[in-house]
Amino acid sequence: MAKVVKTVALIAVAVAIVVVAAPFAGAVAGLYGASAATVAAISSAVVGIGLSIGLGAIGTLFRKSATMSSSMADRLQTQIVPAAPRKIVFGRSAAGNDERFFEVWGKNKDSYARVVVAASHRIHAFKKFYIENDETWNGSLVAHSDGIASLRTVTEGRPGNGFAVGSGAYWKSTATFTGCAYYAIQYKLSDKAWPSGIPARNTMEIEGCPLYDPRLDSSRGGSGPHRIEDQSTWSFYSGTIEIGRNPANALLTYLIGYRINGKLAWGMGVPPSAINFDNFRKYANVCEERVQIATGGTTQRYTCDGIYSTSDTHESVIASITAAMGCTKLVDVAGTYSLIGGYDDTLGPKHAFDDGDIIGMGSWVPAGPLRETYNIVEGKFPDPDELFQVNSWGKIETAPAADGIPRSLTLDLGCVGRAETCQRIAKQFIAREQLTPGHFTATFGPKAFAVQIGDLLTLSHGVRSWNNKLFRVIEQQEVHDMFYQMTLREENPEVFAWDKDEAKPVPFNLRPPGYDASMKISIEGLRLSTITYQGVS
Repeated sequence: MAKVVKTVALIAVAVAIVVVAAPFAGAVAGLYGASAATVAAISSAVVGIGLSIGLGAIGTLFRKSATMSSSMADRLQTQIVPAAPRKIVFGRSAAGNDERFFEVWGKNKDSYARVVVAASHRIHAFKKFYIENDETWNGSLVAHSDGIASLRTVTEGRPGNGFAVGSGAYWKSTATFTGCAYYAIQYKLSDKAWPSGIPARNTMEIEGCPLYDPRLDSSRGGSGPHRIEDQSTWSFYSGTIEIGRNPANALLTYLIGYRINGKLAWGMGVPPSAINFDNFRKYANVCEERVQIATGGTTQRYTCDGIYSTSDTHESVIASITAAMGCTKLVDVAGTYSLIGGYDDTLGPKHAFDDGDIIGMGSWVPAGPLRETYNIVEGKFPDPDELFQVNSWGKIETAPAADGIPRSLTLDLGCVGRAETCQRIAKQFIAREQLTPGHFTATFGPKAFAVQIGDLLTLSHGVRSWNNKLFRVIEQQEVHDMFYQMTLREENPEVFAWDKDEAKPVPFNLRPPGYDASMKISIEGLRLSTITYQGVS
């Protein structure tokens, strides 16, 4: 049989060292000139060594190393940086603030004009402009009319929609930022209007990049006018639904990439043949499900409202967007991108495995080292109520590990605009850490060919007294023809018990009690009765 390679890569995640275990001892010992016992011993030893090296990395599958883009802070101050990277804005957020042109002009040099690039792509709309904390413009000037002569916006620069700025001697009507969104503002240099000078802190709130939604593409299994190769068909709204704030759509658009004049301006440029569109359709729907909020009513499960730049690595952008979807991960399975995790799918299809499918004993690690076990999750987010300044979203805390030492995981969510949503996502992480810490690694037989990374499976393993124990596949690699090494992580629907109701608190003692060999179980509920038999010699 020809070897079928099924390689699996996790994107933006540290992946454990691949452990190559020997195939089934009894079946292949003769092929290698060794006894079955010898092959089994080698297999067990190799798996054990690999886990001791790689467990920390395996355990990072559902953890996030998301960091905030420097653009989060840069956009709060207007800057003149000639080599500033291109900005990418998803959802409803503060735009980029890169000043690309300025001119002091007028007979008395009493006018100041500047052109500021908001994003390196078409945007849906400019919404509001703030100077310091004052709402100054929302389609027309509502404040500072004594210090501002005009503010004009362009959602996408292209030949024919330019206009002169300032004196017109330098920025002429033929000048445009092709493919970019920008605005031009003209100030009156008046001591009365600006006694301390023109403020540097300016915030432009926008509805950002129109996104590609595979649910709206009738040429790829959806229904609608979107086309992956035609950016003009992409949109921010579908009716009243803000598909431009959907993290699954944002990630898919980033994978596809955005082009200006046919050239890739940002994103990865992944070809459509390398994307699982059915999977992204499913996750787009998951993101738009409604969840209960503590004050009554509902909110969208997951949203993406953030800014990135071309100086951010692909890995950091992907990690940030997937972090907005809880414990979701982007994976590359045999050259095809798809998403796993992030919602309760434990009632869905599962593969069933038992002792007959396992080669050797495998290796079971019920939990990682205490030093890597956290009981506190905290972090920061861009707060819309504070004009997108980075603030703490709070803290989710449970009982510490057995050694009593509190340990924290920092979860900065750069494209989540609600503190309550951040906390709901953090509950998912801390529940997974404490309810499903175990990993099982073994070599499996041909049945594993049907399994993909992220799939659920049940495992009945007599040696460990498992009866249909639920796992999720987090690593897989073919080690010989139709023999696959897989790493499985425990799965539990309780991880998502707090996912649809933000008012439901995580219990302080979330971790199931450990086994205590000295514990005695009192016998209760027994009843004594007697039966007398007569005539028996």
